[in-house]
Amino acid sequence: MKTILIATDFSKASHNATIYGIKLAQDINASVLLYNAYTVPTPPAGLALGISSYDIRVQMEDKLREEINGLQYLNMPLIMPVCDEGNTADAILSIAQEKKADFIVVGMKGNGKGFRKIFGSTATALAKKTNIPVIVVPEFAKYKSPGNIVFATEDIIASEKNLQESLKLISKLFKSKLNVVSVVKNEDEQAGVQQNATHHSDKVAYTFDTSFEYLVDADVRHALNDFIKSHHCNMLVMMPHKYDWVERLFKKSETKNMIFFSHVPLLVLPDVFFSEPDEVKINNYSAN
Repeated sequence: MKTILIATDFSKASHNATIYGIKLAQDINASVLLYNAYTVPTPPAGLALGISSYDIRVQMEDKLREEINGLQYLNMPLIMPVCDEGNTADAILSIAQEKKADFIVVGMKGNGKGFRKIFGSTATALAKKTNIPVIVVPEFAKYKSPGNIVFATEDIIASEKNLQESLKLISKLFKSKLNVVSVVKNEDEQAGVQQNATHHSDKVAYTFDTSFEYLVDADVRHALNDFIKSHHCNMLVMMPHKYDWVERLFKKSETKNMIFFSHVPLLVLPDVFFSEPDEVKINNYSAN
């Protein structure tokens, strides 16, 4: 059985991500770990007494049980509470590896204005360090089974076999249609990448339900946001380390006050996911 680790700090955003993660677990027949990483505050100078690590742990365990009790209406048979002391991102990754989690689910605070909102947050640290797929859930996102997914890439389906197989597994796991999208700056660039990618995309198109789109827009965020809205997509997939072009997403947009991915969870796939042998990924992500 697959395992989803949901990280919580008991905020509104985390609570929403917890609901999302539980419903996703029910959809893909996964078990759930609800995890909290805590730190022990340093007492002010001159104050002899402080709060012990044990006291904080007991408090966090109580809060986890309270959170789980409040989620009984979701009819999830078993949610395992786990907490530990440590730096949030590092602690999450450590427990996820120890428990052999298949996905990590975290919430994104704020109203979703500007994708760069997650920079400096736990979600960003996880995206940079993780070797486990991470799902970042916006604070106001409502769960929808990810039946229509956007995979954003600089190069429409690279010729790498591992990438093709990985996308196929993601599509199979979620029983979803996959829209592979590349954003280019102008029509000349569009014609070039489309011609170069044709034989790769044709090869992959027959292996699972997918489409290939070449969007012309100088603003990557604007193009993706428009596509997500117009095609009613409910998840975005990216590889932050894979292509330098993703950095364009984090620069100031020319479109002011644009709400970007405000209701769409982001699935971050680490580079290592694409270097694993196919049989390993098949065992981890396809087995019930």
